[in-house]
Amino acid sequence: MPRIVRQRPITNHHDMSRSTGPPEPDRQPFRTPTRTPRLLLREPGAGSERVDGAWWPWTNNLTAELHDLISALTPRLGPTARVSFDWNAVSLSQRRIDNPDGVEVHGPDTGQPPGTMHLIGTNDAQLTLLVIPAGTPPDQADDQMRRASGKS
Repeated sequence: MPRIVRQRPITNHHDMSRSTGPPEPDRQPFRTPTRTPRLLLREPGAGSERVDGAWWPWTNNLTAELHDLISALTPRLGPTARVSFDWNAVSLSQRRIDNPDGVEVHGPDTGQPPGTMHLIGTNDAQLTLLVIPAGTPPDQADDQMRRASGKS
């Protein structure tokens, strides 16, 4: 009598990983930052200040640096759902050509102070950052970051 050999089906592991494997490109969690953001945060629960810290971007194109910022904030904020800020024209132009990434980018919220960025996580965690203009001299930016983070 011939012996019947059952073969295991060939599995395409790439297709199987869609729901359990690494995230799709341009989705959170984003890849390792290409450039470390200049960011300083208050300790969690360190009081009810107007801001939770400060971000000093490298360039005036804030949306080009947004994924790096979000990656740095993920341990504290979780996945980011929404970012509110008074975006400049360069940032708005960049955002129109970026691939969709699941982050809603809006203008400032009602009553949001100028120069601050409000980030909301998918779990409703929130952070407000003082955004220091990229061209600020280093000694001034350092002073502003330390004051905003309560480390002065």
